Parts: sequence; C-alpha cells; structure tokens
Amino acid sequence: MASPTVSRPTPPQVVIAYLDGRRVRGYVFDFSAIKDRCRIFPSANATADQGEVVDLKTLKAIFFLQEPSGDGTTTTRSGGPANRRKLEVIFRDGERLEGTTEGFSRERLGFFMVPEDPPDHPTGKILRVFVINVNVKQAKWL
Repeated sequence: MASPTVSRPTPPQVVIAYLDGRRVRGYVFDFSAIKDRCRIFPSANATADQGEVVDLKTLKAIFFLQEPSGDGTTTTRSGGPANRRKLEVIFRDGERLEGTTEGFSRERLGFFMVPEDPPDHPTGKILRVFVINVNVKQAKWL
C-alpha cells in the first residue's frame, strides 16, 4: 500500500521594505507578529541555508502578496470583518499608507493592515501589510 502524498503548504510571498529604501521580494516560513526576527528566502523551495535573517526593527513593513492560482486567475481578498477601522500610516521617510486594521496598538511590535487598492491597480497584489510600529512617524484614524 502506497503512502498518501502530502502537499507542503506554500510559504507566503512577501516584499520586505527596509528603512534604507531597499525592497526585497522573497518568501517567509517563520514570520510571527510577536517575534522580532524572521528569515526571507529567495524561493518557495529554498533550503534553510539560503535564508537571510531579517531584524524587523530595520524595516518599515512586510507586504504579504497574493499568489496567482494554478489556473491563471488570481485570488481576491474578502471584504473582511465589519470591525475594521480606516487608518493612515506615515513612515519616518514620509511614505504614506492608507488602509484598514482590526488591531492597532503602539505597545506591540507591529500590526496588520489591509491597504486600499490604488485606483490604477484594481486587482491589487497586496493582501495585507505588517507595519513595524517603531518606524512609524504618525498613525491616525480616518
């Protein structure tokens, strides 16, 4: 009797926005909103030695991207819970991000928000963003 094949979950594809302006695309296997570090990998099938350790305090945000599905279409975001509130974040370098969040707190390492789709990008490739609090100049409710 053959063993059943177990598919390995695909790690999230991300773009990491560093404070120095660099943007690095890759995959994360070990991200946690309560850990101050994670590792970024160049591909979903990378080996452990190919990962680069990232200290979250050196970042503005981590952008989690939607993956295209196998049939040529892309997945879309759901409307989300009704308890989301609209928020504007301004980073120390002046970059601005607007979206909704369920849990903004300055006491945490960071928080997740769902960015608004710009008018020229109706499908949106960003599912959510983890914003690093220490590098936010201002956050205000809209």
